[in-house]
Amino acid sequence: MYSLALPLQSHYSPNRFCAMVRVLNERAALSDLLHESNLSGRPYVGFNGLVLSQSERDRLTRLTETFNIIMTKAMGVIVQETPSVLHSLGWPENLTYPLRHEPLNRHLTPIGRFDFALDTAGEWRLMEFNSDTPSGVQEVTLVEQRQWPYLARVAGGKVARLNPSIDDTIARALYEEALFAPSVGVVTPELAGPSLLPVVGFLVQGRHLTDLAQVDYYAQALAKLGLETVVGDISNFNLVGGQFYLLGKPVDALFRLFPVEYLSLEPVFAAFLQSVSNGWLKSLNNLRGFLAQSKAVMAWVWGHRNEPLFSEVERETIEGHLPPTFLLEDLPESFDYRSYIIKEFYGREGAEVYNGAGLSCEGWLQCREWRTFVAQQRIEIAPVEHLTPAENWSERVLTEVFPCVGSYIMGGKWGGCYTRVGERITNSFAQFVPTLVEV
Repeated sequence: MYSLALPLQSHYSPNRFCAMVRVLNERAALSDLLHESNLSGRPYVGFNGLVLSQSERDRLTRLTETFNIIMTKAMGVIVQETPSVLHSLGWPENLTYPLRHEPLNRHLTPIGRFDFALDTAGEWRLMEFNSDTPSGVQEVTLVEQRQWPYLARVAGGKVARLNPSIDDTIARALYEEALFAPSVGVVTPELAGPSLLPVVGFLVQGRHLTDLAQVDYYAQALAKLGLETVVGDISNFNLVGGQFYLLGKPVDALFRLFPVEYLSLEPVFAAFLQSVSNGWLKSLNNLRGFLAQSKAVMAWVWGHRNEPLFSEVERETIEGHLPPTFLLEDLPESFDYRSYIIKEFYGREGAEVYNGAGLSCEGWLQCREWRTFVAQQRIEIAPVEHLTPAENWSERVLTEVFPCVGSYIMGGKWGGCYTRVGERITNSFAQFVPTLVEV
């Protein structure tokens, strides 16, 4: 694994490079509504490319699909666990019944993202699973397509896009899940879909313009495949006579880029759960997929890795590529946490993630008291070089960054990668760069 930072430095003058970064971010903000491109004056879209060898790409593909099987198997057991076990995993007691009784989807999630790091020994290590509402769609399609011709020229024909048909892969994954309507109460999903094409609604908080742009991208992709779609805010989501409406249009299926924890505060939430449980409304990203996103589930998988639930290959995958992960409540107060990362169950974008090497004893005890944290063995991530504009936007700075490679699972198959580079713990200031492969 390496980056194109040095070839870019040789190919572009400082002024030209900085101008390219500025233009790429302006286009991302104006054309793709990625307003993070101007976050705190820092460019979100990096002008660079992370290059994987074919072996690294192939291993990542296999690991992504295997971990998807592992998480699917784990969730099949977890949803039937006792209330005390579900509580230890951070699941609210009032949502236990709907979790257990919602109809099974075709896949655990139509579009999920496993975030990996390549360690200094050359092994992929799994950091987390974004199974509910993964981001990065506009970046890996629109932004990458715009940047690719420049990177191809600099690389001299030695690299290729990782998945040049990723836009079609995204659309097909959502389409197949939208058409999949399993029967209520069955243990194994049925393969027959509905006789009529569903109207698919996309629920979003309208004030979050980047999220709005992402679901609009999804809606347009499904419309091209012949499905009727509608995009609306939570204020446009209503129940009338047992039928849900979005922007006044009846919907048969729903994908929400609206977190469950926020939806649960809305008056319509109970009716939503009942409609899903009864099979009246198809939920493309359901409660099972939401729970799978919890870091506590990764601790459960690690703790059950040697059980017959998992095949020999799956056990080897867990042992070799999932860092040891534990619930804090299962560890003694005297546990040596200095070589671990402390993560909140549902923390997002590096929030509530602490490096044990810098965590005080008081901080450790506070995390234990909060209870909703895991300790995951720290990964020694292999760094790469990255080129960014200096503060004056006329010079360049060559830095060392740590890639977080988000490997997509789409419709049960590997779909491509969404890479961000930044500090050792990926946070909201990390930059997007396209992921490429050697040829």
